[in-house]
Formats: sequence, structure tokens, C-alpha cells
Amino acid sequence: KRQRHKLLPRLAAHCPFRSIDCSAMAAMDVDPIPALEAQKKAHPDLAVKVDELQQFFSQKLYHQLTQALFVYLASPPLVAPSAAAELADLFDNFIKPLEHKLDKVKFVQLLSIITKSQPADKALELIMAFEASAAKLRESNYMFQALKAEKQIGAGQLDAAKELLDTLSKEIADAYEVDALIQSQLHKTNALLWKALGRPQDFFKSSILYLSYTPLTSIPVEERPHLAFEIGVSALIAPEEFEFGELIQQELLESLQGSEHEWLKDLLQAFSEGQFSLYDTACSSHKAKIDATPELKSNLDTVLRPKMAALALLELAFRKPKKQRRLTFAEIVEHCRVGAKEMEFLVMKAMCGKLIRGQIDEVEQLVIITWCKPRILDMTRIDLMRERMDAWAGQSDLLLKHLEEMTPELLVA
Repeated sequence: KRQRHKLLPRLAAHCPFRSIDCSAMAAMDVDPIPALEAQKKAHPDLAVKVDELQQFFSQKLYHQLTQALFVYLASPPLVAPSAAAELADLFDNFIKPLEHKLDKVKFVQLLSIITKSQPADKALELIMAFEASAAKLRESNYMFQALKAEKQIGAGQLDAAKELLDTLSKEIADAYEVDALIQSQLHKTNALLWKALGRPQDFFKSSILYLSYTPLTSIPVEERPHLAFEIGVSALIAPEEFEFGELIQQELLESLQGSEHEWLKDLLQAFSEGQFSLYDTACSSHKAKIDATPELKSNLDTVLRPKMAALALLELAFRKPKKQRRLTFAEIVEHCRVGAKEMEFLVMKAMCGKLIRGQIDEVEQLVIITWCKPRILDMTRIDLMRERMDAWAGQSDLLLKHLEEMTPELLVA
């Protein structure tokens, strides 16, 4: 008896049922029928998808259930802002009890979808109940913190969001093998913060990073034109941003085609090419659209035109052969459309912006350029490089023939 009494506490301590979470037990007893039947009644055209959800749940195929949920929640009736209350009900009665059965990262993604149409303060309150659970896994914790910051931004808690994103960015930068999905969410949330703070330069950089980690197919079709427009405008009005070649090559910009923002492509192309002729054409052709965009109208003379002049200078230097980059003051004034007094300031600004390196010769009235910023190679610039390589090959051939002619004389000498 004494031995048996001693063994009982030890057996209890090692009992596998001792540490079962009550919420996990509740998940086992979930009855999805009422919640799913309500969905069938509300959306008869989605009955097949609802039956699929019920089938996966009954068979305990939780991975397949998760994928089916993503597909179902992307259905047009559930994407509409008016579906906020319906989504909250579906979450409370079906998804939430399954938390411990689903992948933690996927569950945070589901949280993001459910709370997208909710008021930010209400969404923040809803997701905070799952912070401790998400923190158990590195990846889900990263995703949750980014989601939390997103809701803080929406609720106007910008200081708290910035502090959280600064910490999260450092953690992710120091971590190994962080999934592209998490990087995408981080940079997307950073872009939202810079947009709310009115910092177009940072918004543009975060947006480009977001696009580099995000397949275009994962961005809703209806959101692409507006997102492309916002990124394009931020690139134009950011005083120190000159990377238009990278922006022009983004697949996302194709979504502007046929949209109300299609005209922006002409303006971006002018800046990418560094050609005033294209800039003038775009400004005259789309004057009404530019005037209807406050960010562009207010920065037209103070930011856009000076930036266009700097890019025109860069293009002028780039097109010159490397050993012939000696630009006269008059040439710069004419090509960049600036006054004689503004010319030196333009050159100094281009040097400060690391577009070019060189020196100004006041005596000879020359700007001697020793280096210019590499450009994104589009077909025009590739053709220019081909011409230079052909010229170099021709010069090399002449030198070779000259050496061959001199060889007998050298041998005799």
C-alpha cells in the first residue's frame, strides 16, 4: 500500500492528459454546423465551398481546411466592407475554437483577413487575445507583431507603432532564414507607417522592399492600380529619390494600364529617361490630372522640376563616353533648362545627391565628371552600350593592325 501511494503522485505528474489546454479540449467539441449553415443561408452561391469546409473539418484535415478558408474568405461577398459583422461571427463560432489545430502563422494571417474590415480600435482589441499564443513560435510572433503595428497605425497610435516596428525590424534583420511572407508583412506595415507620418521617401523605399518580397498574385487585383499610383506619386515628390528605373520595371505598374491613373506612367517614364521633352509632354497632356492630385500640384515647381533637371544632367553625363565627360556650362544650361546662376547649384546638388562626382572648373567654364550613378539598363541604354562596345572593338582592331605593321621594323631594329 505504501509503495502504491508513493507511485500515484509520480504517475499523475507524468500523465499525458495533465497538461491539456482547456481551449484545445473545446476545439475538439466544436460543432461547425450552425456557423456553416448560416453561411450557406447567407450565400447560396458559395454552398459548394461551405460544404468543402465542413468536409475537411469532419475528416480533421486541418491543413486543407486552412487553405479552403483562405479561398472562401477571398470570395467577393466576404471581401466587401459590409461583411465585417458576418466575418466576426464566422470567426467567433468556427475559426477561433480551431486556433490550436491550425498552423500558428496561418492563424495570424486569418486574423489579418478577419480584422481588415473592422474598425482599427476594435480589431486591435480582438487580436490582442492571441498575442501570448502567437509568441510561442518565432515566425508567428513576427507576423503578429507586424499585424499589431498595422492596427495601431489605423487607430492613430503612431508612436507605439513606430517603436514596435523599429524593434521588430532589428529582430528580423538579425535573424536567420526569415520567410519572405514575414518580410513582406513587415515592409508593408512600415510603408503604412511612413504614409501616415507623411514621409514619402521612406514610404517609397519600404514599398519597393514590400514588392520585392511579394508575388503580384498575392495583391488583390482591385487594389493594384491605387497602390501603384501611391508608390509612383511618392517617388515623384520625394526630394532625394532618383531610382525611377527600378520603379518602372515593377510588374505592379502594369496595373495602371486602363485605370484612371494610367496617365502617371507618362510622368514616371519622363523621370526615368531624364528627358525634358517627355516631361513637358506629360505635364501639358495631363495638366488636369496633375492639378487634381494635391501632392503633385503643390510640389510641381519646388520638387518635380528641380529633380527633373538633376536627372537630365545625369542622363547627359551618362550618354557621354567615359573619357569625354567634360560638360560646358552652356551645354548644361541648355540641356537642363536652368539659368546661368542656377547651373552651379544644380551641379552641386547632383553631387550631394551622389548622382555624379567630379569638379567645377570656373576658369574654363567646365564641369569635369569622373563618375555618374549607374542607370537601370532598359533597351535604349543597352543599345547605347552596344554602340560603345562596337566603337571600342573598332579601336582595338586598328591598334592591333598598327602593331602588326610595326612588328617587322621592331625585329630588324
